[in-house]
Amino acid sequence: MRGARRLLADGVVSALLVVLWGCQPEPVPFYDFALIGDAPYRPDGVARVEALIRDVNRRGGIEWAIHVGDTKAGGQACTDELLRSRFELYQGFAVPFVFTPGDNDWFDCPGAEDGVDEYERLAFLRSLYFPDPGRTTGGRTMTVQSQSEDPEYREFVENGLWVHGGVVYATLHLVVLTREPTDPATARRRQDAAVSWVRRAFEVARESGSVGVFLATQADPWIASGRPGLIAEHCEVCTLPRPGLESLYSVLAEEATAFDGQVVMAVGDTHVFRVDKPLYAADGSVVENFTRVETFGEPDIHWVRVRVDPTERSVFSFHQEIVPSRGLLGGWPGVPGRGRRTDGSEADTSAAAR
Repeated sequence: MRGARRLLADGVVSALLVVLWGCQPEPVPFYDFALIGDAPYRPDGVARVEALIRDVNRRGGIEWAIHVGDTKAGGQACTDELLRSRFELYQGFAVPFVFTPGDNDWFDCPGAEDGVDEYERLAFLRSLYFPDPGRTTGGRTMTVQSQSEDPEYREFVENGLWVHGGVVYATLHLVVLTREPTDPATARRRQDAAVSWVRRAFEVARESGSVGVFLATQADPWIASGRPGLIAEHCEVCTLPRPGLESLYSVLAEEATAFDGQVVMAVGDTHVFRVDKPLYAADGSVVENFTRVETFGEPDIHWVRVRVDPTERSVFSFHQEIVPSRGLLGGWPGVPGRGRRTDGSEADTSAAAR
């Protein structure tokens, strides 16, 4: 009994010390989030995305999931039913779900000759994913700042910004123009809004003393990887600015060069997982603190676990998470048997290592 009283007394004293002096355990310095995109396209891709979502949910310790756009194939009609089904699919995440639209979600909708209006489709998409621009959707919601709070860009409810763990995050609605837009002035305005939001992200980073800036968008400004001179020898047009992104390159180089921390731009578009240094300054030198990460895309429906550690020089590291095809979830449709869960190979490529 005496020992029990002593333990109780010690517990009370410890609790008082926590209250009076704030002697709480040191928080874990790093955190993780999920990066996905460009899926599902085919009907069987829906089940695979469901498996991906369950894989993320079972992992634990994931702060949020960012989808960089294209929740459907470009050749599919952008019907209310299909767009709504994709939205509902991604509400299966237990964590906050952050979304930035891709061209397939509204711009590359077949049927323009039948009166399909891409801007009406964009309005419907916005009503689905951004009913409250100041909060994400998903199993848990998260407060963000929306660009729609800026009187100059009120329609851009999809461009969000938040600060967490010493890093500024921003989503940018950018699409590569695969055809002449119905309204070129609106297309230019979308690019202007994204550029303004990039500048705002770096402004917030400087004001808050952040060690990193993380930008997420669908459009990949660099369709080819490698040094510009080498790329030009084999594909001269590959070094040209992509349509719809022309004003982005110089702003990224200017802001990243002037920033003391690490900068990451997460993209989709070409469905190839890669981590590299694609940004070059006007003098031809690589911008060393800028890293591109491209997530997986169909047919490779997996996810990238981004680890953020503000105490590390690189700040960001990227880990490929290969969703098991069977075993963990009992197999894909039509694939009998159960197998042992495997995590697949993991690439730990830090932002400062390349």
